Amino acid sequence: MTYYELLPDGTIGCSTPSEKVAKSLGLTLKTDREIVYGYDNKRYFKGEEPAAPEPTYVDKRIAEYPSIPDQLDMIYWDKVNGTNLWQEKITEIKNKYPKE
Repeated sequence: MTYYELLPDGTIGCSTPSEKVAKSLGLTLKTDREIVYGYDNKRYFKGEEPAAPEPTYVDKRIAEYPSIPDQLDMIYWDKVNGTNLWQEKITEIKNKYPKE
């Protein structure tokens, strides 16, 4: 049994399995359901948490871009070797995830 607080937005606030703690916090609602965190770091009953939004093209690009130190290293070696690997890599990512 878990004692909990239902917030105005429908999410779960404080919760505790302890009756003594629940009384001290003024928690009167009880449940046997599991309480979990959603993607938004709010708490919900398991199965009622919202799905995370689809990542934007910016999120997808950021996840694929090499780190800044790696990009700088690529640019340096492109200058030394007369290549354009950095530009090719960035163009590949931009083409894979075009602006919406």
